[in-house]
Amino acid sequence: MMKEISLNKSNRIRLAQAFRDAPHIDLGIDCVIEGQMGQAFTDEQDNPAVFMIGLGGLFCYFAGQSASPAARHLVQELPAHRLLMPSAPGWIDLVKSIHPRSLIPQTRYSFSSDSLLLPHLQKLMEGCSWVDRIRSVDVPMAGVCRRDPQSLIEISDYDSGQDFVERSIGYYAMDGDVLAGVAYGSLVCSRGIEVSIFVEPQYRRKGLSTCLACALLIYCLKHRMEPHWDAANLESCHLAEKLGYIPVGTYEAFYYPGA
Repeated sequence: MMKEISLNKSNRIRLAQAFRDAPHIDLGIDCVIEGQMGQAFTDEQDNPAVFMIGLGGLFCYFAGQSASPAARHLVQELPAHRLLMPSAPGWIDLVKSIHPRSLIPQTRYSFSSDSLLLPHLQKLMEGCSWVDRIRSVDVPMAGVCRRDPQSLIEISDYDSGQDFVERSIGYYAMDGDVLAGVAYGSLVCSRGIEVSIFVEPQYRRKGLSTCLACALLIYCLKHRMEPHWDAANLESCHLAEKLGYIPVGTYEAFYYPGA
């Protein structure tokens, strides 16, 4: 049975060593290793063979001895509704061998933020009809969203609304009493944030996603934070390129709904 390990200094070094060969395709691994958010699990505290990192009750990353009995047991007992991200060598092949009919492949798209330009983002934002309705997420707003499982802002990995405001950044737009859309850092580490954008269906294709994204990216560039963009669909890809991101390739993740 996997046991959660405390993210003290020695265990963070141990995790960094274990995940050194894993692809760092987003900020997830860095977030946990730095002790910023998420959880880490292992089979044995004293002599570990395998490791798993979890974020938001969805994303999973694996490292350690993929050919060991502990690895097989971990994969056999894998909780349902997990998105299995690229991991250390051997792990995804092991999952495929144990759950060949249960995995749903998902193509995801990676982007580089090195080409983002502040003048371009400012010009894009100035031309948006929503610009005067964009507000930064404050402590009360973050607290309400954190307590509401249906909220567009999913920040359960933060300790509180105050914690979110102190370590991350977010913007939102209201249409009357309706929360129309949000852009925020769903993950945070010393490098920067993982960009998440959600807009209610009735407000899509009206420039709101662009306006929210520009507000978030402008803040990141001014504060020397990397706004990491990882796209799960072509609409997200098109927005990323409009903002100035450069596509750098694709990778495959696997959704596990359960056995």
